[in-house]
Parts: sequence; structure tokens; C-alpha cells
Amino acid sequence: MIGFQLGREYKLSVSEILAVFPQWKTVFLSKDFLILDNIEKDEVLTKANNLWWTIKIIEINNAPTILEDALKSEWKFKYWVSIFWEKKNLKTILMNQKKELKWQWVSSRFINKDFKNLSSAQILWEKLVKTLSDYSYIYSKDRAFYWKSIWVQDINNYSKRDWQKDRDMQTGMLPPKLCQMMINISWGKNIYDPFVWLGTVLIESILMWNKEVYWSDLNDKMVENTTNNIESFIKENNIHLDNFEIIKLNSKFIHESEILINKTINSIVSEWYLGEMMTQKNISHERINKQKESLSELYDRFFTWLKNINYKWNIVMCFPYWEIKWSLVFFNEIYEILNKYTEIKSLFPKDYLINWTEKWSLLYKRDKQLVWREIFKLKIK
Repeated sequence: MIGFQLGREYKLSVSEILAVFPQWKTVFLSKDFLILDNIEKDEVLTKANNLWWTIKIIEINNAPTILEDALKSEWKFKYWVSIFWEKKNLKTILMNQKKELKWQWVSSRFINKDFKNLSSAQILWEKLVKTLSDYSYIYSKDRAFYWKSIWVQDINNYSKRDWQKDRDMQTGMLPPKLCQMMINISWGKNIYDPFVWLGTVLIESILMWNKEVYWSDLNDKMVENTTNNIESFIKENNIHLDNFEIIKLNSKFIHESEILINKTINSIVSEWYLGEMMTQKNISHERINKQKESLSELYDRFFTWLKNINYKWNIVMCFPYWEIKWSLVFFNEIYEILNKYTEIKSLFPKDYLINWTEKWSLLYKRDKQLVWREIFKLKIK
């Protein structure tokens, strides 16, 4: 069995994991962990770096106890322990383990500062996965699991990729990890991004071993920035692509280009303009309604032409919703457009005990932001 420690937005984590590993058997699901069976460890490790919201991956087996591992160590035994689900006294557990190791004449040190679980960054820094000394105790009401970590997310790498792009604060800032999740649930290999912004979707697609990427944008600056980002990225990482192509195109008139007809594109993954930047001082229902009106016209044209050319592959897109005075304003107009032209695809099995949004979407938000993202998987009717 393999356990996946889920990220803050655990529903996004679960949808991505199930898309990457469709031949799953769920053993347990909570807001902290998803445990699957019938999955091979080697397959998991091969695909792990392309998982977005998974914090770490752990393997359950007939693993030795911490004492047995410590007795095999030739040096001072360094380890740490995390506890999930039921609340247990981690301090008591750690101190009792320390006494047991001392009685066995084992020199040891647990790394848990203030007797708390460590972050993925701390696990990486201490190299605990490499030494197989990152332990997790997972307690449910009727079961207890003993695990060792086999992979942890490299959060520093994501941050580095995000902030090295040619950008300014007025242009899009789609997080790289969100792009990975969207690509994973699209099941696409050759990606087209019709609202390219800074090329984040395409860079993440390339990192996921996709060999063909296509993109378009009406804005000259975005075309230039994206071209620079992609070319620099390919050169710096010595990556070979079978094909990549950028065109200047208004996405309202997607039919004017043969990019979706003559190319081997098998998914659209994108986030269009989320609207004007808003702050607590200037956000208002009037401004939100103007954004809705403007965006609705663009999206209606876009989906009209996708239907006219009989586009048959998956579409994964983000649409905005807003927070104003501690209440949420959803983009009801986009729901009407999606229902008119598309079928909204389910991202979880029907028997999964997860609370859906009314529109079968996934929500993503960041603290202190007023414009948030609603993510859909779609197919043209």
C-alpha cells in the first residue's frame, strides 16, 4: 500500500492522484492522507515529481521498528516522527522512544522541533528520505499504520521555476503546481494553451515529458515574454521537443487558425484573464459585474468555435470567482455558457465521500487574494 499526504486543498490532491493512478483501490481517505492499494512503488516514484498537491509519499509494509533501524546505524541515529488523523501526544511518543534507544545504548536524535511535525522543506534539508528515517504514525479509529517516506515534494524547485519567469505584477501568476494538476487531470500529452500569458502551462507540460506544445495569445507582450521563457527554458535544461509553436491569435476567433485541426493536440489546458486586479479598497459588485460581462462575451465566442470545429478532447480551464466583504461571488454567467456548450466531467468516482461544489468544480484560493480560481474539466457536447 502507498500513502499520499495531501496538500492544503485536499480535493485537488485527490483528483490529481486518481488521474495519474487510475487503477487504484482506495483503502482510506481523510483530509490528510489518501491510501491506495494495487499500485507499484516503482510506478509511483516514476510519476511522483509530476504530482502537485502531494506533500510526501509513504510506503507501508512489514517495516522494522525505529529501534531495529537504530541498531543497524553505524553513526548517531537521526530521525523524526509525524502523527496524523487521531490526535496523539507526540512529545510523549518521542521521549519514550528516546528512553528506549538509550536503554539499548543507541545514540540518537529526533529532529522534531517543539515536538511538531516537520514540513517538506525540513525533510529535504535533513535528507531524511534518503536515509529512510522519516517515520509516520497514522491512527484511524480502528487501524494504525506504520510508514516510511519514499518521496517528498521539492517545494523550493517550484518556487524557483515560478519566479524566474519574465513577468511583471500586472500579468498572470498561475502557480506551476496548479498547472501540473490541470495537465494531469486533462490526460493530455500534446497541450494547447489558447491564453498563454507567461507560458507556465507549457513549461510544466514540457517538464512532464510532453514533446509537443502549442500556444497562442492576442497580446504582443505575452507572445514575446512566452517565447523568451520557453526558449530560455529549453536551452538551459537541454530539452528536445518534437514541435512547439506560438501564434498571435484572438481566442474569440479560434476558427481562423488551423492550430486545432492540423496539429496532434489532445487537450486544452489554460487559464484566461481573471479580470482586473482588485484590492479591498476598490473591489465592488459593479466592477465584478463589468468583468463578468466582458469575460462572458469572450468565452461564449471561444466555446462556440470549439463546438463548430467539433473539438473532441478534454478541456481543463480556470475561471474566476471573487471575495467581497467576506462573501463569495461566483461567475454564474460562465456556468450558463458551459452548460450550453460543454459536458462538465466528474473528477472523482461516484461513490467517493467528498463534498462537491454545486457545479462539479474544484476551487483554489490563496490567502489575502480577492480573485480566486474555479477549475473545470470539460468536453464539448
